[in-house]
Amino acid sequence: MNKVLAFDMGATSIRGIVGYIEGEKLITEEVMRMSHSIKNKNGRLYWDFDTILNKIADTIIENKDVSCIGIDTWGVDFGVLDKNGELIDTPFSYRDEKYSIGREAAKEKMSELEIFKNSGNQIMTINTVFQLLTLKKLNPDIYEKADKMLMMPDLIFYMLTGKKIGEETIWSTTGLYDMGQRKVSDTIFEKLELKKSLVPEIVKATEAVGSTRDSKIEALRSLDIDVIPVCTHDTASALLMTDSFLDEDSMFLSCGTWSLIGSAVDKCIINDKAYENNLTNELGFNSKPMFFKNITGLYLLEKYKSQLEKKLDRKISFDEISDYVKCLDKNLPLIDMDAEVFARESIDVKTEIDKFIENNGDKIPQDDFDYFAIIYESMVDKYIEVKSDIEKILNKSFKKIHIIGGGAKSSVLTSMIADKMGVEVKAGPYESSALGNILLSLLYLKEVSDLKTGIELILGSCEIKRIDSK
Repeated sequence: MNKVLAFDMGATSIRGIVGYIEGEKLITEEVMRMSHSIKNKNGRLYWDFDTILNKIADTIIENKDVSCIGIDTWGVDFGVLDKNGELIDTPFSYRDEKYSIGREAAKEKMSELEIFKNSGNQIMTINTVFQLLTLKKLNPDIYEKADKMLMMPDLIFYMLTGKKIGEETIWSTTGLYDMGQRKVSDTIFEKLELKKSLVPEIVKATEAVGSTRDSKIEALRSLDIDVIPVCTHDTASALLMTDSFLDEDSMFLSCGTWSLIGSAVDKCIINDKAYENNLTNELGFNSKPMFFKNITGLYLLEKYKSQLEKKLDRKISFDEISDYVKCLDKNLPLIDMDAEVFARESIDVKTEIDKFIENNGDKIPQDDFDYFAIIYESMVDKYIEVKSDIEKILNKSFKKIHIIGGGAKSSVLTSMIADKMGVEVKAGPYESSALGNILLSLLYLKEVSDLKTGIELILGSCEIKRIDSK
């Protein structure tokens, strides 16, 4: 029996989960959970990378009986190494508002439609391409010293193994990767005058292996544990756990800090309609194209919850929020979850929602808890809009949606989705990114015979709920 260790890194917390097969069931044990936060230094927002890396190393040492390690993280962020393989600076966070500088710089050389046509990615200020341009403009010393850029999970892979690679699914989030050609975009690097030499060797999930014996972290070199690139983008790992990965007639909704709603497709959709609707193409396992939209998700609700708890000087449970929203019997105004202001780290949620509502000529809510309902209702309203956009482009109608991530736990949200969208809802698993990560390590170790068998085994070991529309 081989055990594997999955590090599943979200924007607010990191989990370490050990998984192994016993009696035709997947057994999982959470061996580490750590909250982490963005740090402000000299007016820029950074990840607390040293703390994250130290926690990962400690967890490996505490679980040295595992046979394989996989890492998945959020998309778009990266670190840069110098010629000696040293990290030049702590990785910036995609929440940094300075990236608008890079986006404006890009517009001087390429239209955003042209960037989309050469990448297939939804145009968002947080995209790696705009981050890299911002680095070049604001930190030219770092940019000039940089020899390689490694996406966040690839950077951790490097720290654990000494190997510099770029895994395909995380590179598909960058705006630098031509999804149609399945390679880094020569056009974007040339027209935006970026150093293509920064790009490491691009590999597919499970098609490379390193070992902790070659780690950049001295304490790990006495161990000899395989580390593989799983689907290192957390969304790509998570989507392995959805019906959509094997059934293109089912939509997926990965509902966490961000909401990602869409479907698997035969080939990337890179046309004017996809651009106009601000939809994106990214890659899943084995280069499977995923066509969807990124929307601010539970981030806004959790941010408001935290701010309201401070105002009321007490904790608020999600059950209390759900009970309030379920019993609500009044019409409330909606907000546009696509508005960039609702994804900002510095946002005062109530103030910005009030501004949005007033600008639309609606009345500001009187009860603090009404804002939870506004956020939930606005999320579902945006899902309806995106579903319609995707259906028109694909010329098909979806009757099923598989929800994964933290939002799948919310009975009020899943019921709203079923009722308002008129679809059959499958909800769960909740830790889907970690499970997809574990699956690929088990596949690498031949603990499961093939992908489909592994997916069925894992889903058969998880809590899954079904909700029908009324």
